Amino acid sequence: MYNININTDSYTELEERLNKAREDTKQLYAQINYIKSKNQDSDLITMAKNVPSILSRSNLKNARTLKGHHNKIQDVKWSQDSSTVLSASQDGFMLLWDAATGWKKNAIVLENQWVLSCAISPNKRFVASAGLDNHCTVYKIDGDDVVQQKIVSIFKGHTCYISECEFLSNNFILTASGDMTACKWDITKGMKIMEFSEHLGDILALATPKNFNNGEYDSLNNNIFATAGSDGHIFLWDSRQQKSVQKFLVGDTDVGSLQFFSDNNAIASGSDDGLVRLFDLRADCKIAEYSIMQKQHLLSKQFKQTYGNNKVNTPLTPFSKNMESTSLFTSDSTYDIDGVVSIDFSNSGRLLYVCYSNYGCVIWDTLKGEVVGTLDGHNNRIVKVKSSNNGFGVLTGSWDETIKIWTPGYI
Repeated sequence: MYNININTDSYTELEERLNKAREDTKQLYAQINYIKSKNQDSDLITMAKNVPSILSRSNLKNARTLKGHHNKIQDVKWSQDSSTVLSASQDGFMLLWDAATGWKKNAIVLENQWVLSCAISPNKRFVASAGLDNHCTVYKIDGDDVVQQKIVSIFKGHTCYISECEFLSNNFILTASGDMTACKWDITKGMKIMEFSEHLGDILALATPKNFNNGEYDSLNNNIFATAGSDGHIFLWDSRQQKSVQKFLVGDTDVGSLQFFSDNNAIASGSDDGLVRLFDLRADCKIAEYSIMQKQHLLSKQFKQTYGNNKVNTPLTPFSKNMESTSLFTSDSTYDIDGVVSIDFSNSGRLLYVCYSNYGCVIWDTLKGEVVGTLDGHNNRIVKVKSSNNGFGVLTGSWDETIKIWTPGYI
């Protein structure tokens, strides 16, 4: 009994020290940001004031709906060459789809159905899943078998759930966990190579640069990645060293989504306060902020999605002929703060796709800070949005058990 009290006291003391360290860190970052702001004489929206608006010119249409899962979809990914779609669901399967035809290519039986993230290697020979079992499992894809489970490695070492996994290359994979660490694993050797542990809260988001430029794989950035989490910080890492190379303070909010800009010179975060923030890596500061609260006069009351037994009530507009196309709404409304659950950029970077927990997927103009459309058609929450590397497709994955592929209207 005496030993238990000692352990409890030690744990309480450690927790108090950790909380104090969090507060001290936030105060220091606030001071740093204040000093930086004195030298920041403009931002992206101000500098782009003379750029022509693209309001009401979004032309994405629902080209295909992928059906095959029988439970909530948790994650979707494009392959590097944009020819294949990978999806992971709580029905215990990962599915590989042909993006052009919508046909299923392979079904991978998961070791654990409580999956949170999936990933596909650049050469499309491996896929990975991770989730609430604290493990990351890598599977080999054999084109001869439609239903398969060829496990290459099961990476164990995290002491809490794995929120994200992503391939750095064909030989290495990254994981981010609720145990406040990220890890780099060697697939060939089946072992952990390095651990990254500067976060003071759960790591909720992981992002790697876009390494597919002009139709060719670019390996120059395959050592760089970024993480963000419940401590309100973004860390940039070089996977060859344990110490972070750059840091950004987002704020006193959980950061649940992260994405590199199209040219890899900026990074965007989506957080529970409903804001998307864009940070320039070269200027080392925030250059834009996108708030759906500030755009409520552009969106109608009916824009808020209602799910479950309630029918989704979304009005149509002159340039939105059906529920499965982009639309923009123009009457006044009142919004509750709703968290950002997923973000991605178009191939050019002009468009920013943002999924909100109750408002579906909204399309922003990154230069003007304007809402230019939405992606409508799902009957439940949209949890993921992913833009293809070739720029011709956008994926949305939903709890309604479907995936939609959106393409420009002229295709």
